[in-house]
Amino acid sequence: MKKITILTLFLVMVASTVMLADGVGAFSAFKTGVGARALAMGGAFVAVCDDATATTWNPAGLALLEDTRLAGMSTDLYGLGITHQFVGATTSFANLGIGLGWERISIDGQSVDVGGALGGAFTWGENAIIGSLATNVMDVAMAGANVKYYMANSGLGDAASGFGFDLGLLVSLGDMFVIGVNAMDLAGSTLEWDSGAKDVISGLYKIGAAMKLVEGTFIMAADVDFDGTALGNTHVGMEFQLIDELAIRAGVNITSDFKDAIISVGGGVNIAGLYVDAAYLFNETLGNTLVLSAEFSLGGLLGGNDAVVEEVGTE
Repeated sequence: MKKITILTLFLVMVASTVMLADGVGAFSAFKTGVGARALAMGGAFVAVCDDATATTWNPAGLALLEDTRLAGMSTDLYGLGITHQFVGATTSFANLGIGLGWERISIDGQSVDVGGALGGAFTWGENAIIGSLATNVMDVAMAGANVKYYMANSGLGDAASGFGFDLGLLVSLGDMFVIGVNAMDLAGSTLEWDSGAKDVISGLYKIGAAMKLVEGTFIMAADVDFDGTALGNTHVGMEFQLIDELAIRAGVNITSDFKDAIISVGGGVNIAGLYVDAAYLFNETLGNTLVLSAEFSLGGLLGGNDAVVEEVGTE
């Protein structure tokens, strides 16, 4: 008897579309980004991207990092049982920034046949393995690229895979300003299912600017998304480093029609190179989300990056 899925699976698509409102199709929720620090700033991070989550926000940011870092994040989106996780590692060698990340979104559901009888439990999962490389270009710019291997599993006997590619750029305009660009899933990426069906992972292009004030302890940032045909969400955020060990953040993610917004607040502490961050995202439509993440600096295990442009950020 043919199986269909109950409402919980549909919530994945609804949640992805409402939170992002830029990309549709497979893996849309991945474009919301990871890390409590960035999300507390409303997702205005494409020109900041100076921590291990740069693999998802802008791979060019890996050229800013001189040390080796490990990072992780986990959250339950909107309290609906939609689990979003990230684990990443970055390091530098000679003039290169190198990153490796794993991102996953999953939801548990239960099948139901066409007659309405409940079937077995299943887990829908979307995964991406991300390999990143970045380098300095002259003295004022950094360029980076991602190669992503996508994997999806319906939990009902069908699986899919495909590749995606990102290109990122950072340009420093003096000591205070940085411009960032990230082209995600250039020209769209195709996901092929075992059944023969295909999904397109839509391309998304982000451009942003960041400004640091008060000797770098205060950051203001803004990003705009573009899907190739129309402008998407606008992201605005700030971070203030109260002391070396404590920062507070706030931001807003505004939909393209300016009818909906996600307001975010958060903070972070630095304990001997261990950065622990939290963000709280207020979404009136679907519910609120608490995001927790951590990042640990292991120091320059591979010798560091000797030609780093002065970074915009606090980590």
